[in-house]
Amino acid sequence: MSALSQVEKISQKYAVSAEEFIRSGAIMNLREKQRLLKIERFEILARYQASNAEELNQKIAEGSAPEHPAWEDLIEVKNIEQEINEIENDIGAL
Repeated sequence: MSALSQVEKISQKYAVSAEEFIRSGAIMNLREKQRLLKIERFEILARYQASNAEELNQKIAEGSAPEHPAWEDLIEVKNIEQEINEIENDIGAL
């Protein structure tokens, strides 16, 4: 039995259309990815006692956070934030 047939069978069991079943599963998957990214972002910022990328950038500029590896971590935080926003847009598209 194909995966799509299984999805149709299971979705009927729970009185949901296959399309809605797939859509809600995709949204849950994206939310989980987003949650993990937020944890990673928090862990990086916590190393510097910063609450966001701007605060980390300010700490680097004033010298209260070491330039290395803080710059690399700042870039990573910005990339994570961008990915979180992209996931949110993808969820909105669904």
